[in-house]
Amino acid sequence: MTVDPTTRRPYVMINMASSVDGTITSAARQVPAMTTPYDRMRMDRVRAEVDAILVGAASIRADRPKLPVRSTELQAYRQSLGTTDGLLKIVVTASADLAPDSRSFEDPDGGGVIIATVEEAPADRLAALEPLAEIWKVGSERVDLTRLLSRLYERGVRKLLVEGGGELNWGFVAGDLVDELYLTIAPVLLGGRDAPTLLEGAGLPMAGLRRLRLEDLHREGDELYCIYKVER
Repeated sequence: MTVDPTTRRPYVMINMASSVDGTITSAARQVPAMTTPYDRMRMDRVRAEVDAILVGAASIRADRPKLPVRSTELQAYRQSLGTTDGLLKIVVTASADLAPDSRSFEDPDGGGVIIATVEEAPADRLAALEPLAEIWKVGSERVDLTRLLSRLYERGVRKLLVEGGGELNWGFVAGDLVDELYLTIAPVLLGGRDAPTLLEGAGLPMAGLRRLRLEDLHREGDELYCIYKVER
């Protein structure tokens, strides 16, 4: 991955897992459980190589993910790369509808937590979250991802990992703010017209589709691990 200083924003990677038919969880939006421990180890390694990780509020509410680098070996690997600071965690939410006791706000490595929200976010909800995180108001009605990336760049973030969900991923793709995609294809089928996919939102017309270049393809058992670069 190469950080282009002329963009004045971090290099942005999306990391997701999907079924063969393209869904990221079931139509009932249950906690995803379709990949192997190898995939989780691989995700942890990618986290170890970035400055910050960003997730949407829906993902936090659905499965309360732990966001730091979890493996002690990969924490050591992170330090070997010269990255001594903890992993910065960013949660994007316009509503600020987040449970303060979520384990996603745990910060064992001291990297810090930022809640990126909007001017209209309810003051009472923000007051409950202020002891846990920095509050950044970046946008009106919707979080302005371009402004957010600019502020993160000023903060020193050069490599940012986005871990969904589909609506948040769509915002980055629609804004042409994605450089790389890490995609695990799990050997399962889920289906469901209401099942969430890698990208939600309005979608792109055929004339505006984003083309990808396959940089790496690895197989472990029946899982496939793809790395794509976004062509520009």
